Amino acid sequence: MYKKIVLAYDGSLESQQAIINCKDLSQWEDAHVHLVSVVAYDAIAMGHETAYFNEYQNKIEEGRCLTILQEGIAQLTASGISAQGELLKGDPVSRISTYANSVGADLIMLGHKHRNNWLERWWKGSISQSLIEISSCSVLVVITSQTDF
Repeated sequence: MYKKIVLAYDGSLESQQAIINCKDLSQWEDAHVHLVSVVAYDAIAMGHETAYFNEYQNKIEEGRCLTILQEGIAQLTASGISAQGELLKGDPVSRISTYANSVGADLIMLGHKHRNNWLERWWKGSISQSLIEISSCSVLVVITSQTDF
């Protein structure tokens, strides 16, 4: 059923759980996995109306994400899964959705950790919830509990 899977991966426990589930799912259907990591450039506020991008910090974050991406690809290919990786830059929701459309993905997978604090849930929002709203394919959200690891 799923031939092209986009797996959003950031190296967190939640995305590691998603990669474990992706291994099982992709072996059932002989799917190809597109592992993506997104560097979300953060602007540093300098006042109410002024902000700038710290290019040095963004390069460090790109390097960190690229390393995590390469580790994830190695983990999948070591399990015999056809996988390729892509480092995306920008807003995670729009970049993952656009990438999934460009490769004709049947499924987007990502890990999710429940936030206990209502203020944190309100302030940060939910990438998985937003992807479900705008995606043109199925979205599988892997919930991670503390007992999974």
